[in-house]
Amino acid sequence: MNFLYLVFCFVCGLFSIAWYFLYKKEKKLRLILFSKNLQKSTEIERILIEKEKQYQDIYDTANSIIIRWSPNFVIHSINPYAEEFFRVNRFELEGKDLVIDLFHLQGDEINVMKSQLWNIFHRPEQFIRQEYDVFLSNQERRTISWSNRILKDDYGYPFEVLSIGNDITIRKVAEENLLKSYERILDLYNNAPCGYHSQDKDGIIVSMNDTELSWLGYERDEVIGRMKFETLLTGESKKTYHSLYENFKRDGSVSGIEYEYIRKDGSVFIISLNSTASYDKEGNFTVSRATIFDITERKAAESQLSDYSQKIEQQNKKLQKAVEEAKSANRSKSIFFSKITHELRTPLHAVIGFSQILEKDPHLPGHLKGYVNSLHQNGVHLLSMINDILDLSKIEAGKMTESKETFSLVQLWDNLFSMFAYRFLGKGLTFHLANPKAILGKYYQGDIQKIRQVLVNLLANSLKFTEKGEVSFEVIIESNPYSSLPFDLVEFTVSDSGIGIPKDQLDIIFEAFQQTEQGSSYQEGTGLGLAISHQLVEFMGGNISVRSELQKGSTFSFKIPLAVVKMNEDSPSQIHTLGPVSSKELVGMEQSDQNEEKKISDYIHSLPEDRRLEILRLIRIQNFQKLISTLELNESELEGRNILLQKAQDKKFKFLIDFIQGT
Repeated sequence: MNFLYLVFCFVCGLFSIAWYFLYKKEKKLRLILFSKNLQKSTEIERILIEKEKQYQDIYDTANSIIIRWSPNFVIHSINPYAEEFFRVNRFELEGKDLVIDLFHLQGDEINVMKSQLWNIFHRPEQFIRQEYDVFLSNQERRTISWSNRILKDDYGYPFEVLSIGNDITIRKVAEENLLKSYERILDLYNNAPCGYHSQDKDGIIVSMNDTELSWLGYERDEVIGRMKFETLLTGESKKTYHSLYENFKRDGSVSGIEYEYIRKDGSVFIISLNSTASYDKEGNFTVSRATIFDITERKAAESQLSDYSQKIEQQNKKLQKAVEEAKSANRSKSIFFSKITHELRTPLHAVIGFSQILEKDPHLPGHLKGYVNSLHQNGVHLLSMINDILDLSKIEAGKMTESKETFSLVQLWDNLFSMFAYRFLGKGLTFHLANPKAILGKYYQGDIQKIRQVLVNLLANSLKFTEKGEVSFEVIIESNPYSSLPFDLVEFTVSDSGIGIPKDQLDIIFEAFQQTEQGSSYQEGTGLGLAISHQLVEFMGGNISVRSELQKGSTFSFKIPLAVVKMNEDSPSQIHTLGPVSSKELVGMEQSDQNEEKKISDYIHSLPEDRRLEILRLIRIQNFQKLISTLELNESELEGRNILLQKAQDKKFKFLIDFIQGT
């Protein structure tokens, strides 16, 4: 028993000793682990501090708008870039309303924007993109692209939104302009008067415009990517197509190929095809571009002409005789107009000239002045009617020719102003140029004589049929951005506040010998002026139109293509200044005295015969720019030369016109 007790005590002692050493070892191990955990915590804290500093650096230096705000739209903070962008103080803005105080929205726009922002809290994504407009402090609208990140608490409720924005205003404007250009080009493509289509290397149609689809009667999705071009052809046309297609892919183009097209309803029409091929970098054929013209009516007409060929052959002898008679009649007509030109216009010029001399005669008795004035006016009126008839006959005979010369719109306006300004002023009307800046520095090549003839006719009508108010002249220039040809579409417009034209008579005013009921009551003219103007405008490749309302006035416009001419700044024909643009500027203008006229006359008569006649001719045809150039080349010690040069440079048109009439 004692022995067992001793054994038990011995075992307990050993256990106590073992437990003591194990406890010390564990305590040491715990100290080691604690030390390591402390070091690791310090390292994590250091890393967090560095990350926080990096985030703050990014926040402060980012070239993007950064805003932190709460779900109730209260601003927590904005970065310096946002402060500069919105032109606000970030410290004053913290705690303010995001939509009202930063985005500067007003009225109903506030609720719309807040509703849009509130919707992001109901979406499952963590990052949400938005695009909307904001306003700067000066109410300048800017479009911003936003990336929003929603920060949530441990319970999943949002407590803050981090919004990063970039200004995309310029990009949006560029996209809108690009879209508009694309829409214009697409409209031209789809609404062209001819068909367009493309097919790939396998012959499948990959594009087709609306015009060709309407001819065929198909919907777009029935053709594009589904139908081969050859399926639209009749049997004979397929043979032609297969015989040409391989050579076309090699040569690159075909033109004037006639095919029979089959519509969706089975009917057939005839087309003429022109096509070019496109290739990749390796020279392999990729796609064709074809232009289609419907020539069904032309082919039918050709067939009908062929049927009548025998009948025509039988009537050749009769027609030959008729042609000879027509030629003889035409020669008689030409001789008649040639004689009437000489027999009527020459004496009429004499009558008009002598009547002008009599009008200026200071010894003319007062009771005869009215008769002389009536003689002059009726002579001018008769000469105008004869000229109209001769012009119309020339147009109808197909003998109208086009002359090309370089001219400026400024010079054209100066000529018109010099011709009409005082006539409008004498009638109590205002004559002015609308939008003068539009014609500055604009030079074109065209038939200036015909353009001036049409404008003189339109302005003369406005002068005749306008009793009060004003007459305006405007030039609208439409550049041609879709062609390599350097030309503009130039629209000339004459508007007045005259008697107007009834709507039911607008369709006849451009016909020969036609006058409206209001116009005929004036008992002037032959009714040929507008008919001649219409023919001249069409001859120049343009069109003329009219808008009018009774007792409110009329607006005549014609638009023609004109070739653009680039002039050097130092070119002697460069016109840098624009004269008067309104007849009101002429009111109170000083008239030159007889002493100036005498000095000019002395200077002109001192010149050699050829120079004297040239200067008088330039004044008479009102080519004042050429007159200035001529006078600058002709040096003279006589004072009259400088006076005449100054008058031309100052555009004293009435003085020069009165001077030449008295010479």
